[in-house]
Amino acid sequence: MLKGLYTATSAMIAQERRTEMLSNNIANANTPGYKADEGTMRAFPEMLLSRMESGRFQTSSGKGFSVPQQTPIGGINTGTYMQELIPQFTQGTLKTTDQTTDVALVENNVPINPETNQKSALFYAVNTPEGVRYTKSSSITLNAQNQLTIGGRALLSVTGQPITVQSENFKVNADGTVSENGQNLGQIDVRVAMDTRNLAREGNDLYRTADNQPLPSAVNNGQMSYTLSQGVSELSNVDVTKSYTEMTTAYRAFETNQKVVQAYDKSLEKAVNEIGRVY
Repeated sequence: MLKGLYTATSAMIAQERRTEMLSNNIANANTPGYKADEGTMRAFPEMLLSRMESGRFQTSSGKGFSVPQQTPIGGINTGTYMQELIPQFTQGTLKTTDQTTDVALVENNVPINPETNQKSALFYAVNTPEGVRYTKSSSITLNAQNQLTIGGRALLSVTGQPITVQSENFKVNADGTVSENGQNLGQIDVRVAMDTRNLAREGNDLYRTADNQPLPSAVNNGQMSYTLSQGVSELSNVDVTKSYTEMTTAYRAFETNQKVVQAYDKSLEKAVNEIGRVY
């Protein structure tokens, strides 16, 4: 009986985690460059059940002996859990803002990973106290040193250094070259993740590699085709309608398993308080 209780409880916890994920996606639906998470559910290993009993065997002398033996009954599922959250790096909708500080990284053509059959993903590289991190955000600001930043973190050039401008009247060419008053100030670095499974979300639109190895640059890489589009913002790729539908489904599944737990609770109460009662 308790095995069934554990199974239903684990399903409730899994649906709770799924609801949290969907709520976070919906909350960031208006965050430029945000990539929606998708969760993967996994079942705990199936448990094989057998009945223990004694079997009697005859010997040539006529004397029998008994040995324990198992009679297979079947298997029982031991529950599910949310294994991991996987960001989906599909391109979000591009919105024209005509703001010089909005620079969308548009993926024209990137290779497909033959192992995962998923497209590679391109990122800006930014400097943080913990090291280089990667972002899809297209919202650039200037810090006190007039450096180009994303989320307060210096946007790196192909030389690994920040790019300094005089004002917000800078220009960004399609290849990422930044200029102001006709002067070349550097080229924005673009990194490529060939296997997006190796990326871990850190929050604040930042990602890092799981093995802490730097992503290779996509600049001057003949396999990559991308455009930096100034005055354009990449919106999130969250499908709000789909997220609300999935949240309703998760709620119904949670409610169903909750009723199963309540049924087991009533059965246990009867077993403790009524079946064992002596009149």
